[in-house]
Amino acid sequence: MCRLFALHADQPVTAKFWLLDAPYSLRSQSRYNADGTGIGYVDESGISQVRKRPVAAHASSAFTHAAQTVRARTIIAHLRLSSGTRHTAQNTHPFLMDGILLAHNGVLEVTQAMRHRVEELGAARHVHGSTDSEWLAALVAGESAAHAGDLHAGLVAAIGWVVRHVPVYSLNLLAAREEELYALRLPETNELWVLERPDSPRRGPLDQSSDTLHARSEDLGEVDSVVIASEPMDEDPAWRLLEPGELLSIGEDGRVRRETPFPRLAHPLHLEDLNLSAATSQMHAAQDRALAERRARIAAARAAGAATPDSAQEISA
Repeated sequence: MCRLFALHADQPVTAKFWLLDAPYSLRSQSRYNADGTGIGYVDESGISQVRKRPVAAHASSAFTHAAQTVRARTIIAHLRLSSGTRHTAQNTHPFLMDGILLAHNGVLEVTQAMRHRVEELGAARHVHGSTDSEWLAALVAGESAAHAGDLHAGLVAAIGWVVRHVPVYSLNLLAAREEELYALRLPETNELWVLERPDSPRRGPLDQSSDTLHARSEDLGEVDSVVIASEPMDEDPAWRLLEPGELLSIGEDGRVRRETPFPRLAHPLHLEDLNLSAATSQMHAAQDRALAERRARIAAARAAGAATPDSAQEISA
């Protein structure tokens, strides 16, 4: 399945640590998700920008350069594993529509009713490729415009409409504009994780290791940041799995807010309901095994920290 990543910080930073250097960086994950790479960000003037190509991140010098040089408070990245559509720039995430950045992981059916709703909202002009994700992004942009530019209201309206009317396998997504960042996990099919790293004089540099890699970031050790990802990217026990249906939002003040505004899917899809390409895109046995092992290690570290408060402070510092 595709991989999502977002970083929100209280001052402009690079995401180099998470994109290139972390034990389970996006570059390393791209060996399983090689059909497209994109980085979206909000620049210092508040303008949303996108850099994307239909190539694997680990083979892209442009991805490496962007990861090292883009500085922003809000950054979104996506690794694509195609569910059957072509490997083109138009089909590569994130999508940028009316200043809204959106990336999606999952599968939904683009029904005639959904196309009609997007057209009714005047947002069909945004669709240039052939993915379900781009139609979803257009629906969010259209509903946001219909709600006087309110991204939160537009997201709730768009996803609420999809939940009621469209067959859905997974709707995990990231959306951002200006200082706003949203993350949704819906339903429980695919995972989405969050790591909150408040600035602290005791915390020091971000310093993580795996069996084969040691990485350190002075930059990220000095800021209040929130990371959202399809899988934990290091062994920090503070990673938390979003609840099914949870919509997480971060505003200009940096506060993390959680809500569950959506009903259960009216038309849920299961793996056996998908065509071969779509089903294959949602399965990766080796990656799933590695993620299961990482979840177990994080749970064990969290349990050990709860049992010994002093150790817990050392782990999170």
